[in-house]
Amino acid sequence: MGRLRRFYYDVFSNFYDLIIDLHASDRSAALRRFLVDSSGMKPGDQVLDICTGTGSVALMAGVAVEGPGGQVVALDFSHGMLKKARRKRVAKGRENVHLVQADVSRMPFADNRFDCVTCSHAMYELTETSRKKGLAEINRVLKNNGSFVMMEHEIPEKPLVRFLYYVRLTTMGSRKNRGFATDERTELRSYFSDVVKIPSPTGRSKLLSATTKKAVAPNLQK
Repeated sequence: MGRLRRFYYDVFSNFYDLIIDLHASDRSAALRRFLVDSSGMKPGDQVLDICTGTGSVALMAGVAVEGPGGQVVALDFSHGMLKKARRKRVAKGRENVHLVQADVSRMPFADNRFDCVTCSHAMYELTETSRKKGLAEINRVLKNNGSFVMMEHEIPEKPLVRFLYYVRLTTMGSRKNRGFATDERTELRSYFSDVVKIPSPTGRSKLLSATTKKAVAPNLQK
């Protein structure tokens, strides 16, 4: 199943940007700008963009964190997606964006590595198991008080489009993704604090913003 999903996304990479633009009315990149601006990332920050796809958010984040030490790691498990992202990075000359091929449920990063983690229009397509492992991994690699921001499609209002939307959730993730799509905040609160839902400017997407809180080790000194 893992190889089949990877093959699907390698092929889908050729149409990914077009599909996102058509659904989200985002030809002007307003949604990506909204996500980056809402994340609180600043010059010098270390940012991780998971399920980066063709790297659109990661490249915009690269501009936002530009400065001494500012870097963005763009992670995806699809070679095809990262191949497209690499072309964009070269075209834009964005040297502070680094591409990594890995699974979000087993990320090859140290604890407390990043100031911010972003995810755009991808969380629903993970299986329930991968999603929960991924959320735990995000919490692990974030610094204390680091931010996690994810953007997803709103549930469509038109019945036919809504039906097709639910079919996609079921086939690409799991049946339980439908419940997650209805109210992400319940699950996110198991891993993060200060979980807030914000409607996007287009009205077709929504942003979930959260903060990580690390347990503080007791002071053993007397």
